[in-house]
Amino acid sequence: MDIKDFTIFFSVLISLNILAYILNIGVSYFWDKAYNHQTILTKKEVLFSLLTLFLNILIAIPGYILWVKGIIVFSNMNIVLTFILLFLVMDFLMYALHWASHNIGFLKKIHLKHHEHTDRFNCVSLYYMSPWEAVFFGLLLTVVALLFSLNIYGFIAFLVFNWFYGVITHLNGHRQNAHFLIFTTNYFHKNHHQLFYKNYGFYTFLWDKLFKTEKKKG
Repeated sequence: MDIKDFTIFFSVLISLNILAYILNIGVSYFWDKAYNHQTILTKKEVLFSLLTLFLNILIAIPGYILWVKGIIVFSNMNIVLTFILLFLVMDFLMYALHWASHNIGFLKKIHLKHHEHTDRFNCVSLYYMSPWEAVFFGLLLTVVALLFSLNIYGFIAFLVFNWFYGVITHLNGHRQNAHFLIFTTNYFHKNHHQLFYKNYGFYTFLWDKLFKTEKKKG
């Protein structure tokens, strides 16, 4: 199967994105039901989440074109090494972008949409954001793929991990553990939604420690 073929590439891309969206809703729904979290879902939230789903697919087009044109080049780099490299680079870049989204005027206005979910998450919280934010994140991944010659399977594995981590950190918490080893938890991220100017870390809290932006609620 030639995944560079336009029809195959976008058939797989669309199918996986829709599957991920449905799985996110399913995981969140059963989690809230298991731990008796009462959530409210509005029509506006559903529509914005569907727009994010559409943009997640659309924003892959520039990267696909650059790949087909030979400007983005994937290599034989070790899959595990690719994943680790992406994890480290994206953990820092996402921290920096997240900090900027809370401290720079126009970015703050964009990011405020996601922070409408403060007291409680629901099954579309991960996808509930400004359209511009979805575009920025997709372009960030494209730039990283341009700068580093990565293993394509390691790159895909990281995309799956990023989605899975997003699902986990947007579940309503039943335990007040901000960290698991060096990793952030849903409780850590919920604190960020409530504190706003603290706890910017995505995968780890290391940058929050280094730049003194970590804080426990209360």
